[in-house]
Amino acid sequence: MTYRIATVPYLDAWPLVDALEELASGRVRMTLAAPSVLPELLHADEADAALIPVIECFRGAGSGLVPGVGLATGSRAAGAKLFSRVSPTEIRHVVVDRASRVSVALLRILFADLYGVQPDFMVLEPRVETLLDDHEAALVVGDRAFAAEGRFREEGREDVHVVDLGETWRQMTGLPFVYAVWALGRRVADEERAALVDLFTRARDLGLSRCDALAARAAAEGRLGPGGVCSADVIRDFFTDSVCYVLGDREMAGLRRFHELCVRHAICSTGRGVDPDARP
Repeated sequence: MTYRIATVPYLDAWPLVDALEELASGRVRMTLAAPSVLPELLHADEADAALIPVIECFRGAGSGLVPGVGLATGSRAAGAKLFSRVSPTEIRHVVVDRASRVSVALLRILFADLYGVQPDFMVLEPRVETLLDDHEAALVVGDRAFAAEGRFREEGREDVHVVDLGETWRQMTGLPFVYAVWALGRRVADEERAALVDLFTRARDLGLSRCDALAARAAAEGRLGPGGVCSADVIRDFFTDSVCYVLGDREMAGLRRFHELCVRHAICSTGRGVDPDARP
């Protein structure tokens, strides 16, 4: 069987996906797409597995999760960023990246429960080179967030407030934040489910053992790490410290807490929750 696997093009996913084709002996057909597109590929049966935002799991995407494997905040979060020209408690309008529904959901919770404001959300595709020129605040995710950090650092923009959503979540809840998990397609047979779970677990472990090599390759390609810095050392530390790829008890507790708050704020219904074996 050829495994149709869909994932994001962002740097943080590299340790999860780099070894997939190697381990599956050429039986992987990879599709790269924005996070918001991946659940649609599962729904249309155009992917057997996809690395989807956890908010889409709550809404019933896929037919079960791969346990223990995903993208969560590590000891030094460096993920989705809110950039603003005013304090977060004074934001009235915010541009949000159409690519990441989970970050938008998290931002709504932080605004309501931490900052006590309810800004208007405008869904656009923020451009790094003009970020904050026409809007007082913008949510940026993935590699683009690193580029925005680099731009404001180079310009010496001390007036720009930067909020890392994952780190702010940890300060508020004391728990890691899980951004994405592997979800399986509805038509994947049971025997193939077991094979995919094994494949994703082994690919993660092999990818983590190669963080030095992955970081060197990323830097050689000109990829930016946190702060907008293109450095093998910075990118390696990002892989090993900023992102957690092994979802243990604390990560699952954070995921359950996020689900509870999404339900409370009417971002999603009770839905499927976070049981890895649950199938809609």
